[in-house]
Amino acid sequence: MTLLEHDKHAFDEAHYDRLYFEGHVVRYERQVYRQRVDSVGRFMGDVAGLAVLDLGCGVGFFGGTAQRRGARVTGLDFSAVALEMCRQLQPAIPVVRGDATKLPYADRSFDVVLMNDIVEHLAEEMGAQMMRETFRVLRPGGRLVVDTDNDAFLMHKRGFRRINDWLEKDTPQRVALREIKQTYNAPTLHIKLYSVRELRALLESVGYVIEDFDTYPYIAVPSRDALFNLPGLRGLFRGVKGDVQIFRARKPA
Repeated sequence: MTLLEHDKHAFDEAHYDRLYFEGHVVRYERQVYRQRVDSVGRFMGDVAGLAVLDLGCGVGFFGGTAQRRGARVTGLDFSAVALEMCRQLQPAIPVVRGDATKLPYADRSFDVVLMNDIVEHLAEEMGAQMMRETFRVLRPGGRLVVDTDNDAFLMHKRGFRRINDWLEKDTPQRVALREIKQTYNAPTLHIKLYSVRELRALLESVGYVIEDFDTYPYIAVPSRDALFNLPGLRGLFRGVKGDVQIFRARKPA
């Protein structure tokens, strides 16, 4: 687990301004988040007819995905700016301003909770409390889909980072990201980064049963990614082959 001291005040709402969220919208539009979109969609699966909570909904991208798949979606975020933009971009999704560590919902209210790009923005105990709240509001048999940065990414370790930077430098996603940051150069606002092992332990400590997990790269490099996913190597590198991790976990029936 990595503690980013320079961002220790990242939970203040004022840090999450319009520039921050507009930068995320542009990343979706220019497919910088292509791997995230594909992975979350795959792990979300069939949600038709289900009650889905998009927790830390931001601009509502994944809540919108769930709604288009037939789910009954509710969004929650603590940022008034995010909710204003979500209402504009996803007008059919009801949204609530609230605290992810003190959810304003009764026990067993939802079938699915989506938690995308949020736990890394909270201090350790707040992240654990948020996980406990998701467990409380899920119905027995309900699912949590959570993705966040992966602190164990092999190519960010000493001896590999410069190679990885070179591999990613001129890829379409990295080029697009550099251009986006010229206008939307907001800080990451990340506080805690978890390895796959650490996030798994947190989920299981709350009571979740892990159904599936994977890691994937934020910036795609076809040759590097193909190597990590070769038969016989994929299992070996599964927890370290990407700088983003994703879990699907179930609340026992």
